[in-house]
Amino acid sequence: MRRALQFLPLLGLAPLGHFLGSYLDGAGMLPRGSGFLFSAASMFLLPWLVAALFLTVRVAYPIRVSLFVGALVAQGILMFTVVPAGATSGMMGIAHRFRREFPPDQMRVCAASLRQKAHDGTLVLRRGDTGHSFLMSEKAVLIDDSELPALLRGRFERVFIQPDRDTGEQRVYFSLDERRGIVCDSRKHVREFFVCSMAEGVHAYRYQRL
Repeated sequence: MRRALQFLPLLGLAPLGHFLGSYLDGAGMLPRGSGFLFSAASMFLLPWLVAALFLTVRVAYPIRVSLFVGALVAQGILMFTVVPAGATSGMMGIAHRFRREFPPDQMRVCAASLRQKAHDGTLVLRRGDTGHSFLMSEKAVLIDDSELPALLRGRFERVFIQPDRDTGEQRVYFSLDERRGIVCDSRKHVREFFVCSMAEGVHAYRYQRL
């Protein structure tokens, strides 16, 4: 049984691998798509390999089977109760990457300035083709790139302000493409499937049609 105790720390390998695959993929530290494969292997293959180690313990056969089943159950419990879902882990990675690329304080100050100019009626709007974004509603106001600080100009596909459907709050979106970007609002900390906070009031998002 002493050998079985030595295998106990290995029960955390599959949950950790499942988290790291999605997180590192979102953070851009793995080749595109490889994070999903790593997470899938950690979820569907690694638990069986770890559990199989308990079959090598020199005890009665019924006890070995019980250890094998117990190891599978323990890894499943850890994976679904302790580790965030794959989409959430990926969003955490994206948020941490955006935090390095776009300082949250700078984004927060820029968003506040754009809201104030919109309120004062001095905001320069973007004319012509507005492009395509699933997030933009008819009430969205597309902002000209010249309104952004010099360090942020040319880094976003579009920047727009639109009211939240439920609260009416003016949210500022900095879209990198039609699915990914940064949104600034009054929410402090968010960690969901498709939104994760970079800092208070500054959140990375990844839009995905379900």
